[in-house]
Amino acid sequence: MSTRLASLVIDATDPAAVAQFWYIMLGGTATPERDGGYRLLAPDVGGSGIDLVFRRVPSAKSAKNRIHVDLATESPHEYQVLTSLAVDVGAREGRVGQGPEVPWTVFHDPEGNEFCILEPGDLYQRTGPLAALVVDSADPAAMAGFWAAATGWPSVHTGAGAAALRSAGTSGPWLEFLRVPDTKRGPNRIRFDVAVLADRPDGDAEAARLIALGATELPGGPDPDGALAFVDPEGNEFRLLPARVRT
Repeated sequence: MSTRLASLVIDATDPAAVAQFWYIMLGGTATPERDGGYRLLAPDVGGSGIDLVFRRVPSAKSAKNRIHVDLATESPHEYQVLTSLAVDVGAREGRVGQGPEVPWTVFHDPEGNEFCILEPGDLYQRTGPLAALVVDSADPAAMAGFWAAATGWPSVHTGAGAAALRSAGTSGPWLEFLRVPDTKRGPNRIRFDVAVLADRPDGDAEAARLIALGATELPGGPDPDGALAFVDPEGNEFRLLPARVRT
C-alpha cells in the first residue's frame, strides 16, 4: 500500500451550513478551510476515520449522486432518535428506488445529497457513526479491485451485484460498490481524495501506479494543493494528494 483514502469531498453552495448538519449527525470537529470550505475531522475510530470536506461551488445539486454515505445505529432506539434528529436539523426523507420493506431510511441533507440511516445490524457494528461509503457502479468487482489498490483496504466481499472493502483496522466504515443501471451524468459532486503515504513521497510514481491500475489523469496539472485530478475506471473523479498535504 502506498496511497490511502484521506477524505470524502462534497460540493456545497453553503459549506458552513452543510458542515454544521454533518457535525450534528456524525460528531467530530468542524474547521474552516482557507478556500472558504469546511472540513469535518473524523473522530478517532481505530485509525480508519474519514474526514468529510465541503467545497464551495456556485451551482446546486441537480441529479442523483453516484456516491452516498450510510450512517450506523446500534439499537432500535438509536435508529428512532437519529432518524428524528435528521429531520429536526434540516434533512428531508426520500425514496431512491428501494422497496417498501428495507432496513434503512433514505434522506437528503440540506444540499440535497442522498444518505441512509441503517437499522442496527451485525455487519455495521464497530464502524463508528459512519457505516459505509457507497458507490454506484456498472462493475462492482472491477471497481473494488481498483479501489483496493488505491486505498490499501482489502476486499471483504465480491459478488455479481456488490463488492465491499474494509480497512484492515478493527473499525471504521466500509467502502461498498453496488451495481446500478444508471450511467454517470456530469461531474460527481461527491468524490474521494487519496493521499500518498508519508514514507512514499514520490507522487509521480504513485500517479503512474494509479494509471497502470486503470485511472486516467485529467488535464490541468496540480491544483493549488499540489494535488492531481484523475477519474477511476468508471469515470468517477478523485484527487491524488501529495504526502505533504494535511488530510
